[in-house]
Amino acid sequence: MFGNGMTEWLLVAVVALLVLGPERLPTLVRSAGRAAGKVRGMWNEVQKELNDSLPQDEVKELAENVRALRGQTNVKQFVRRLAAEAVDEERKQG
Repeated sequence: MFGNGMTEWLLVAVVALLVLGPERLPTLVRSAGRAAGKVRGMWNEVQKELNDSLPQDEVKELAENVRALRGQTNVKQFVRRLAAEAVDEERKQG
């Protein structure tokens, strides 16, 4: 989590215990947990709103393009082909 190992978190806990004392540390941890929960809830709400507002057919097409890109050995050629197809389609539509 956050790129820190167990020893770093242990060091943070020991310093927090020394600075805050054993009386205030549990209250601080509880408050931090509640804040993290609220942030996680807000983030989930933002993700849900984004998913609801994006056109699903475009998202599916983008996902298919990403999958196809991952399977290609020559990404430049694939991107050029997609761009050419898009230009051709745009010309046909007017």
